[in-house]
Amino acid sequence: MRGRALALAIGVVASGVVGVQATTAQAATPVCRFEVPAKLTISSQYSLVSFGWGAGCPKTTFQARWIGQAEGLPGSSASVTCTYHYPECSIALEGTYSGRTMQWNPDGYAQDEKGRKVAELRSAKSLTKYGAAVKLTAGRVGTKTTLTARPTYYSAKTNGFVRHHGRVLFQSKDPGSSTWKDLGYVVPNSAGAATYTITTNRSRAYRAYVASSATVWYAYSANVTR
Repeated sequence: MRGRALALAIGVVASGVVGVQATTAQAATPVCRFEVPAKLTISSQYSLVSFGWGAGCPKTTFQARWIGQAEGLPGSSASVTCTYHYPECSIALEGTYSGRTMQWNPDGYAQDEKGRKVAELRSAKSLTKYGAAVKLTAGRVGTKTTLTARPTYYSAKTNGFVRHHGRVLFQSKDPGSSTWKDLGYVVPNSAGAATYTITTNRSRAYRAYVASSATVWYAYSANVTR
């Protein structure tokens, strides 16, 4: 009986060791992440974004594929195949449903040149919108400074930047300060210009800002000092 009990005990220990080894081997499987930029911007007719392999992808990784679907649009689909060359991954942004969050899910696993599995793949999300820009000019006469902003955004219909209808926020910053202060909002006129006048006896830095909309990203102008 004692010998039988000892044999059973050894069997339990051995089984436990095997289990630990299997768990360790499983945990050691590399994880290849999809490092698609979360914010994607369409600013030209053929906007592309290129990026490299994500964190954790082994050097032996030769190919990996992700399938994207726009949230709220059943049946929508896009795909990205990353291969071993420069750039490793690229996306044509016109196929990523502007204004919709794309959920990118792995299609299989990361493979080496012979098609063997080298890593698990992870999902990712991205959001594509059209780009915006704001041009700011300033003129000063005596104590009055007049700021004029012209906001635009990229339109797929015209394949170029057109007049932005969103209101413009003007901001100022005192010399030596790192804090921007809001001056006020102005809606652009029919010519696409938003104008704000401030009375001051000191020089300041100014900038203009337009907020994001459902399909267009936010934008800041370059700083102007007067």
